[in-house]
Amino acid sequence: MSYIAYGSEAAVDALLEFLRDGTHGGATSPADTFNDVLAARRTTLGVTTATLPDIAEFVAYWPFADERATHTPQLVVGWRGSAGEELPPTGRSFDHVLEVMIFLTDADVLGSEVEAAKAAARYSDALRVMLNRRVKQEQGHTLNNGGTGAAQGRVISCQVQRQEYAVAGTPPNFMTIAEIRVRMSEAY
Repeated sequence: MSYIAYGSEAAVDALLEFLRDGTHGGATSPADTFNDVLAARRTTLGVTTATLPDIAEFVAYWPFADERATHTPQLVVGWRGSAGEELPPTGRSFDHVLEVMIFLTDADVLGSEVEAAKAAARYSDALRVMLNRRVKQEQGHTLNNGGTGAAQGRVISCQVQRQEYAVAGTPPNFMTIAEIRVRMSEAY
């Protein structure tokens, strides 16, 4: 018998895989990645990578991107905690609170600090677009069926709970922060 709680590591891995790789849990072709969504947004907004650059590095767990980033813009998925469990008829479900942090420096964006702040807001919009989408077999609200790892078939929902951004340093560096709730079920 296997005793597996589909918890924090599986939730972080599923969200990171969804954003970085666009993989499906069970589907045959990859979905759009976060950088693919940024490319589509650039086309829609009529801007280039000079003002809305692709994410250069995707990282799990390290919540201090601004202190350790070697390639920016950098996206970090970190686990913040979990909430109580629910007991539906087919097993238990758990809510995990994750953070998606996107760190960019003023030097990453052509133009003034205003352009860098605008890029930070556009990253937040792109994240929400990914998690709300339901097109071409892509299911943002379930992280594409939990991806290909331990969370496959276990993600019930994934929702943005809050978004904000912070400014630090001179010249200013920007960090967008999104709190994400991932509800996962345990096998019965």
